[in-house]
Amino acid sequence: MSGNTSRSLETIDNILSDEQYTITEGTLCLVRGTLACLGVAANIVNVKTFMAMGLKDAMTICFLSLSLSDLGYLLTVICRAASFAFMTAESLSQFCVWFPVEPYGVYIYFGHAGRIPYIMSNITTTFLAVVRCLCVAKPLLFKNMFGKRITLIVLTVSVTFSVVSYLPVLVYMGMTSQNVPGSNVTRPTLWISPKREEVKDAVWAMRDAFVPFASQVIILICLLVLTSRLRSAYIFRQKLTIRAVVPERPKSTDRLESGSGVLCTEIKGLGGKDLQVVQQVVLISVVYVFCNTPTILVNFAGVIEPQFSIEKLYKNLYLTVTGVKHLCQTINASFNIFIYSRYNSKYRNTLLSN
Repeated sequence: MSGNTSRSLETIDNILSDEQYTITEGTLCLVRGTLACLGVAANIVNVKTFMAMGLKDAMTICFLSLSLSDLGYLLTVICRAASFAFMTAESLSQFCVWFPVEPYGVYIYFGHAGRIPYIMSNITTTFLAVVRCLCVAKPLLFKNMFGKRITLIVLTVSVTFSVVSYLPVLVYMGMTSQNVPGSNVTRPTLWISPKREEVKDAVWAMRDAFVPFASQVIILICLLVLTSRLRSAYIFRQKLTIRAVVPERPKSTDRLESGSGVLCTEIKGLGGKDLQVVQQVVLISVVYVFCNTPTILVNFAGVIEPQFSIEKLYKNLYLTVTGVKHLCQTINASFNIFIYSRYNSKYRNTLLSN
């Protein structure tokens, strides 16, 4: 048995050594940090623009909330990238103490803290997709249901859930003053309670595993409905164009004006401003699904292979894949400004006027 274990350990070391992991994660941190800096600037622009537009409707409030949570997440990404660079610098200098605070502790702590705004973004994106899906599928029933009050309640609950559900993990870890091994220096260093792993496992099962998976399924269903309705609206508009060019019998015109109820309601629901909102939500949802997929895969891999974890046999491989996952999350949080600029005329006009 020990021989098999030794061979397994050797195989994993050959796949990804500590040095290879450091180089890979360093590169990923550089890319994530650069994207996050751009994303922070973009989300600050988003926040200022949505505030200037006035929070008069539910969708603007949701887009503002999404920009704020993305901004919070990207700030933690920048902190992690900087702390990893400092940690690598100390490591290359034979662990000489260069900084007054342990970089590794900052790296780990902000990694956990970043889960709070990221889950908020997950819930907000899911809410946006569900609301648009219901309003497009059943406009007469849901058109006026999701006003400012309901939206504020949902967003408040999502913020509360995101903070409270992860607070136990942060309570059982922190930065405490400790001696640096091999020196007489004392500095704030990462402290982790023995109970933290039990709490973290419970939180992971409830939140980090369930919420991304559930939101992925819900948003995929909403995307199917929304893209189907967009296609129907496009076909209907094509028919209108043909009828405008080729006059039809009065009977057909009457039928077009009175309509069958559902179809005319659908095209009205996807006209002008509503069409722009649906296009924004569809694109935001598509980007989310693409960037959230690595999170789902990493979670499933951890369930299938228990050794695929931070303190287990496949540690370096796990950390590297997690770094790629965080890169996708950074992309997801950084580039909504292009969607707003392209498909939100009010946003675009407000941005240009300011």
